[in-house]
Amino acid sequence: MSRILLKNAHYFSTDGTAKQGDIAIENDIILSVGESVAEDWTPDRTIECKDKFVIPGFINTHTHAAMGLFRSYADDMLLMDWLQKKIWPIEGKMESDDFYWGTMLGIAEMIQSGTTMFADMYMGMERVAEAVEETGIRAVIARGMAGVAPTAESALVNSEYLYNTYHGAADGRLRVMLGPHAPYTCPPDYLKRVVALSEKLGAEIHIHLAETQGEVNDCLKLYGKTPMALMDEVGLLDRGLKISTFLEKLQSLI
Repeated sequence: MSRILLKNAHYFSTDGTAKQGDIAIENDIILSVGESVAEDWTPDRTIECKDKFVIPGFINTHTHAAMGLFRSYADDMLLMDWLQKKIWPIEGKMESDDFYWGTMLGIAEMIQSGTTMFADMYMGMERVAEAVEETGIRAVIARGMAGVAPTAESALVNSEYLYNTYHGAADGRLRVMLGPHAPYTCPPDYLKRVVALSEKLGAEIHIHLAETQGEVNDCLKLYGKTPMALMDEVGLLDRGLKISTFLEKLQSLI
């Protein structure tokens, strides 16, 4: 049993105002906020929070955590040049341990900044799950799938395996989504197969969408629809869709 008392902490109350009081925690469950606990309740550890504000952990809603290993690599290029000329070639050389240690680095930096949950879409997700389980952080993982790649079929198989193996694992801290990369790497017929798998498993979907004006223009040229309208047509919007857009990425830097 672990009992922690956050003493004299500042916090937001349910009425939206800032207040000060004690927060009692037992076995990772908050027992009380600003109220007295039972007289026989004795904390194992007391943390003085007189000049501190206690808030819920931050959530990073879109990551490729292991890509922290590429920091400052080709970071001055347009998206498609960056992907096609630099990132995809070097990703092809990554090994299992690269995904594990890159994710461990990302998790360490997230925890240091107060981020306690992240949504990750990448490769090597078994090693990502391993890092999540070892560190105690919460995560939603999705194996990136590209319908135009040689791995298109195996990505669907692997994603189903990941869901059946890791969804709800790590004491419930780990959840699994399906991760079609983007409309420009996943044609409509492939996206429909992802939707069918989503319905079969009960899984939600995580995708990049409308990241650049060029992507939007290409989508209009190929399909006569915006990326969002195309997702509606293939059924992704009915599957608890989690979208990463350029705006979201920009906001994460502010």
